[in-house]
Formats: sequence, structure tokens, C-alpha cells
Amino acid sequence: MKRYLLVSDLHVPTRLSEIPEDFLKSLKDFDGVIGLGDYVDLDTVILLEKFSKDFTGVHGNMDYPDVKEKLPFSKVLVIEGVTFGLCHGWGAPWDVKERILRTFSEKPQVILFGHTHVPEDVTLSGVRFINPGSFAEGSYALLTIDGGEVRFELRNW
Repeated sequence: MKRYLLVSDLHVPTRLSEIPEDFLKSLKDFDGVIGLGDYVDLDTVILLEKFSKDFTGVHGNMDYPDVKEKLPFSKVLVIEGVTFGLCHGWGAPWDVKERILRTFSEKPQVILFGHTHVPEDVTLSGVRFINPGSFAEGSYALLTIDGGEVRFELRNW
């Protein structure tokens, strides 16, 4: 069993002045952190890397150029036999999931995304789409992968 925290749309320092210290200290309690973009500044990414056992992520449309140089636009991860596609998203919210799905040459089982600031757990075209909402607005998620089963738990800080 693996437990990851999902964070997206932190928007530090443009909408949120900093990541709460208690949250940063809690990161070591999980197998890793998956970041889904719009950290904004590179210092935020570096903090997540420093405090988590394992950090992986993609950049978002609002990230500064140095973040976009460090992190990819999209990424595929396999955790406990489950294939995850990571992509922040871009453009209008109404067809963002379809656009994201087209970025992957092979269809992942689960797509983790952000951008809309709306927490979501839906299935579209046979793919489960999970969005932890906006950290800047108080939400993130716990993702538990256990024997091929993926559980999503929305949390607030």
C-alpha cells in the first residue's frame, strides 16, 4: 500500500503567501507528494521536495519559467501496478479533461490533474480523472493505492 498527497494550484506567492509549516512537516508521513502544477515559484517546488520522502510533479500554466524548465508538462507514473497520467491542464474548464487525455499516447488508468480549482473524481472515456482542487483555496487530497485499488480522499488544511 502506498499513500501520496496530491497538491495543485498552490499559487505561492501570488495567491497564498506560503505553505503552512504544519502541512510541510506532515509530508514525511506519506510515501510521497504528487504536485499537479501552478506552484508559481521554484522555491515552492524546492520546499515540497525538501519536506517529502519523494516528490514528483508537472508544471502548470501559471508557473514561472524556471519551474517549467525543472518539471515536465505531463508525466506517466506506475504505482502499485496502476498507470497514472499527470498533467495540470490549460484553457477553458469545460473540456479540459478531453484535452488532457489527448496528450497521452497511451490511455492511463487514472489521470491526476489540476487547473480548474474544483475537486473532482469522475470517469470519462474509461479513464478516472482526479483533481485535488486548489491548495491556495484550502484543499488537497490523499491518494491511497492498495493492490490496484485507488482511493481518493479530499482534505482541507
